[in-house]
Amino acid sequence: MSALKDAIEKLRETGSIGLEDFRNLKMKDVEVLIDEIQYWCLYGNGKPEKLGKKHKEH
Repeated sequence: MSALKDAIEKLRETGSIGLEDFRNLKMKDVEVLIDEIQYWCLYGNGKPEKLGKKHKEH
């Protein structure tokens, strides 16, 4: 799961991640990352610090 945490951290810092980052993730981690991005887009109001938080913490 550290690759997933690294991808989320990079997305938080830079605002984007590359295909190489997706390539380093397992399929299950890609699904989790996409779910986090969708949730963040809907409820995070574009605030990078809210990306990657658990849904219950919002």
